[in-house]
Amino acid sequence: MMIPRLKYDIGMRLIEKCDGLPLGVKVMGGLLRQKRIRRTDWQNVLDDSLWSVSQMPKELNYAVYLSYEDLQPCLKPCFLHYSLLPRGTLFFVHDIVGMWISEGFVHGTLRDLEEIGREYYDRLIQRNLIEPDKTYLDQVACNMHDVVRSFAHNMLGDEALIAHNSKIGIDKLKSQKFFRLSLESKGSEQHDLEWCSLQTQTSLRTLILVGNIKIKPGDSFVSLSSLRTLHLDSVNIDAIAESLYQLKHLRYLSIQNCNTSKLTEDIGKLKFLQYISLSGCQSLANLPSSIGVLQDLRVLRLNRTNVSVIPREFSGLTSLRKLFAFPAHMDCDHCSLEELGPLCQLTHLHISFLENVASSSMAMKAKLGEKNRLRYLSLECTSRLGDDGLLVEEEEGISQKEKRQIEEVFDELCPPLGLEILNIEGYFGERLPGWMMLTAVTPLGSLRILTMDDLACCTELPSGLSQLPCLEVLQIRKAPAIKRVGLEFLQPSNHVGVAFPRLHLLIFDGFVEWEEWVWEEQVKGMPILEGLVLKMCKLRRVPPGLAFHAMALKTLCIYDVKHLSALENFASVVHLHVFRNTDLERISNLPFHAMALKTLCIYDVKHLSSLENFASVVHLHVFRNTDLERISNLPKLQKLVIVMCPEMKVLEGMPSLQRLILEDYDMETVPRYLQDVNPRHLLLDCSLSLLTSIAAGKSGPEWDKFSHIQLVKAYANDKGSPRNWYVFYTRDPFRFETNISGSAIAQARNRRKWLTYSQTCPIEDEQPTGRHTYEEKCVPLCVRFRLLGVGVLSFCFLPPTAGGGVYVAISS
Repeated sequence: MMIPRLKYDIGMRLIEKCDGLPLGVKVMGGLLRQKRIRRTDWQNVLDDSLWSVSQMPKELNYAVYLSYEDLQPCLKPCFLHYSLLPRGTLFFVHDIVGMWISEGFVHGTLRDLEEIGREYYDRLIQRNLIEPDKTYLDQVACNMHDVVRSFAHNMLGDEALIAHNSKIGIDKLKSQKFFRLSLESKGSEQHDLEWCSLQTQTSLRTLILVGNIKIKPGDSFVSLSSLRTLHLDSVNIDAIAESLYQLKHLRYLSIQNCNTSKLTEDIGKLKFLQYISLSGCQSLANLPSSIGVLQDLRVLRLNRTNVSVIPREFSGLTSLRKLFAFPAHMDCDHCSLEELGPLCQLTHLHISFLENVASSSMAMKAKLGEKNRLRYLSLECTSRLGDDGLLVEEEEGISQKEKRQIEEVFDELCPPLGLEILNIEGYFGERLPGWMMLTAVTPLGSLRILTMDDLACCTELPSGLSQLPCLEVLQIRKAPAIKRVGLEFLQPSNHVGVAFPRLHLLIFDGFVEWEEWVWEEQVKGMPILEGLVLKMCKLRRVPPGLAFHAMALKTLCIYDVKHLSALENFASVVHLHVFRNTDLERISNLPFHAMALKTLCIYDVKHLSSLENFASVVHLHVFRNTDLERISNLPKLQKLVIVMCPEMKVLEGMPSLQRLILEDYDMETVPRYLQDVNPRHLLLDCSLSLLTSIAAGKSGPEWDKFSHIQLVKAYANDKGSPRNWYVFYTRDPFRFETNISGSAIAQARNRRKWLTYSQTCPIEDEQPTGRHTYEEKCVPLCVRFRLLGVGVLSFCFLPPTAGGGVYVAISS
């Protein structure tokens, strides 16, 4: 194409401007993504005067500055506010957007503010200013790189004080006024931060406090009346909780992981309150009845609390958009689900303890089908399964009546059209809800993500899922009653003639009795599947239809699949992870023409003896494969990691190898197979005795095994201190450095000489002569030396400090 060629030279010059730093290049890519694909637009970025701003601190990144200045005005305060969040604390997108709304950063009239705020959040992701945490689906959690965070802190200037696990800046509280404070004091460090030191901050709008703070009798919120946003995590606020009502302008209240046992009844006086999170407050059992008068409340989170009763005034919260961990309970003939009926603005709803609902007629009162704005729905029962995925002992007797009742309740919790994300947890019916079956999948026509966990008694998967036109992610965990996945799971869509037409990630985890997956080649399905995880099951073979039709599959993870003996015919796989599969014997039989495979990770596979002929693999990790002896013919391999593979003997056919990482604390010598490869860099973690032998350098027995490698770093631990001892070696220009003492090396050399003698015993054929010749002396002298008990040599290896080394003790 001509357009990329026209811009190639500019792109290379922009990379130079970023000093080749990956973060700078990444952020610059996010900026250029917003531009039109014209050379002049890229040229304007290259010629921007901001590249030469002289006031810019040296440690900050010009690419980030350029991207920041290019942001729309509505995004700049959101970006800077994100940098206030403590690095080690998890914040979800609804937390972040809730803060932005409370601060007045999000504006709109025709659409929900939450929807607009999510767009802002997504734009920051597109700019690479924040990065999604891949642990979570749908980009609901992100991280900010330290360089980007430092830049944002610099831009905030004196407007904010940010002190995370540091005393630096805390003294400014006495002499300077701030609009925003973000203070963190977690772990073993105990700082002297006192609540009274915050009393002077009368202009404060945002307070984020994580960890320890000293609160004394008489402390209160009275001087912080300007607060809009209050986030407290792991703070004991019981002493001042009663004064919360004094925060007249408060919009956002988050009290998380605190020991607070109650929320003040005066909470109803905070008439501007829009967001409440009580997540992790496990001592909290009740909500105040006055919560029902908070007409502006938009978000309420009760996750991981012990709130089990909802006040009947709850139905007055008609502005609620997001409600998490709403507890279902019965109060005589009244069911708490009835309180959900009038809440027609809900977009996110999570209901827990659904096993408490007495009948399907009670479930109908939630009126889920009428909540046309609902996009996320989570339906949860208390789990009946243990960590092993099986029913816990006291739950083995789930009655048929209980199963039928929960089936009927879930049948009446049919979501509305437009639902995008559905989560079902702890369901213990034998069949899944009727609205998930083949004849009734219309309500799920917009569903993108479906997760189901802890299906204790479910014996088969729903037949209608394969026809969902928008389903992208399907995750099912802990389904111990499923033994077979049949053709009903793969009914082709009537519209496109293929099952699961949009699915790109499939996870089956914890099907502990699953043995058979029926899918023949003539059944079309999963044409754009990119990721597949099979974990903790007894599957004997991967179905041929999967390998035949899933031609877009890039990542394949096989964890703890007990009876699987071979993996074959996945020609498109780029990343293959195999972990603890006891019967797996053939991975080398993956087709040689599978030129897409780049990463291969093999963990804890006992019967695998060789890995050979992977023509395109670039990264190979092998960990605790006790029978593995040979790795050969990997012409493109650049990085090899070998951890605790004691039988490894052969490494060959790796001309492109750049980096070799070897870890084994039981090795007595450096493996000889290192002489058959020539990586540029060797990283070795070994025992202290072996490292001492390596530290002898040219005079030691290990030298010839690694001296041809350009850069070697070898480490050993000491009394729990990781990598306390080291040897560094560079071939050209020559450099050899170690912190192991010369005396320790010499003593180790003497030890090796004695061991050589005792093992080879050059005089073992000697026969004593003369009158004192005894029959028992017709044995090697070295053995006789031990038998006579004259002296038994024992070796104790001490840390190789100035006075340490090999200590030889003689005992009779």
